Amino acid sequence: MHAAPPENLEDFLHVPWEPGPASARAAMGRRRFIGALSSLVITVLLWGGFYLWSRRSGESWQGTGQWPVTVVVLALSVVLVAVRSVLWILAVRHRRRVGDGEVLTASWPGVQIAGRFWDWDRFAAASTGDDAASMADDAAGTDDVVGVVRTIRGRWGRADRYLFVTPEGPWECEVDDLGITPAALEQSLRLYSQGRCLVDLSGLAH
Repeated sequence: MHAAPPENLEDFLHVPWEPGPASARAAMGRRRFIGALSSLVITVLLWGGFYLWSRRSGESWQGTGQWPVTVVVLALSVVLVAVRSVLWILAVRHRRRVGDGEVLTASWPGVQIAGRFWDWDRFAAASTGDDAASMADDAAGTDDVVGVVRTIRGRWGRADRYLFVTPEGPWECEVDDLGITPAALEQSLRLYSQGRCLVDLSGLAH
């Protein structure tokens, strides 16, 4: 038996996209790429100038080990440019995925994510699993299936993420992409679902 919801059924949780962090990462990726590219250009100019100066001075690089050193230095600079380029592209793609406006709405009837709506029973049934069983004590007082929104700790430079397992498949986003704190999201989903949906915060790095 669920507690009766408030009389005001128009009470909603509105969660907007928060594009600020994604925009900042894209801008930082651009700056780092430009820095790496500038470093490569400077390296080429310095080594090229050193080579021309050696030629004019009548010095030969043959047998001195200068060519292997030059190749290694230039190769490292090129690799750095390539890595910075890939990271910048990924950051830009992620920024394009983060939209504007509202992305998640929770209400007494159910939850809407990226334009798709499910009632709490359907959503909980899709997202239930071992995590829900381990958090059963948190859902005391409800006889319904309990679903869990998982958090995934970011590794290798990736940010922490939410994983929503919906009836239409998984949907995920970075924690910083939503304009709400993890604790506030957990409390709100627990409230509106009346204990049928929880947020497992154990995967957060902070």
